[in-house]
Amino acid sequence: MTGVKEGYGKGGGESILGSLGVVILAGGRGTRIGRDKCLLELCGKPLLLYVIEKALMLEPDRVVVVLGRRNLERYGSMVPSRVSLSEDIVEGVGPLAGIVSGMRRIDTDYALILPCDTPFIKLDVLRFLYDKAGEADAVIPRWPNGYIEPLQAFYRTSAALKAAEEALLEAGRSCREMIRRLNRILYVNVDELRRIDPELITFFNINSMDDLLRAEKFLKGSITTLK
Repeated sequence: MTGVKEGYGKGGGESILGSLGVVILAGGRGTRIGRDKCLLELCGKPLLLYVIEKALMLEPDRVVVVLGRRNLERYGSMVPSRVSLSEDIVEGVGPLAGIVSGMRRIDTDYALILPCDTPFIKLDVLRFLYDKAGEADAVIPRWPNGYIEPLQAFYRTSAALKAAEEALLEAGRSCREMIRRLNRILYVNVDELRRIDPELITFFNINSMDDLLRAEKFLKGSITTLK
């Protein structure tokens, strides 16, 4: 398999960009919500499974879920057999350690980084971003105020892994430090994505129990917007 299928590109079929791996970051401790967010159930299904299912629909070559070291046994029986589990190489330092851990495991030309708490990811948004990946070391959505979405973005694995490993040695250990080290970055204004996802629900993440309740009402149809 070589990347995004099912309607990818102008003619459908396989991507010509090369192999694709997906890294799902699930190592956070959920301090804002008071528990492991990935295991929170939305309409009876853990948040993590919503993201895994969307990732598998892209038909990538590899899918890796990166966890905190305390969680491997808890997740092992939950994830599909096609999905690998990996531990954070360093705990408690944010998503950068998870990115390094996951990229070391996938061994693919490109990597899609996803968080575990975004249950409404739109496949067409991911395909749109991946369609541009051949032009850059990273394709990252950016809001009009300058805020970026580095955890729903595509990266050239070799370049990004090197940059992430170097950034992990810096005091801040931030994704911005990784991105700063990349040579070719393509920022995609989220307004471009509104043609595919008018309310940009692909970026809606669960940070509180109120968010979870709103997401449940949205899925059940009792509300029509997540705003």
